[in-house]
Amino acid sequence: MNVKERIKELINDINDPQLLSELLQAVELEHKIEHMDELTKPEKHAIDHGIADAEAGNLHSSSEASRLVREWLRK
Repeated sequence: MNVKERIKELINDINDPQLLSELLQAVELEHKIEHMDELTKPEKHAIDHGIADAEAGNLHSSSEASRLVREWLRK
């Protein structure tokens, strides 16, 4: 029996809701840390869209981009 299987077996025998909640928080935190650098599909799509825009020449200067951001923030 490997470590994961042993952990699953032992956890199945735990009935203390507080302990289960704390174990869940620890596992969720570890999962979040391990997958922190993964992009979501919408993030990947937005990056691909931005690259396509840049390749098509749809670019703004730094000052123009700053102006557009300031306008957007005022809305």
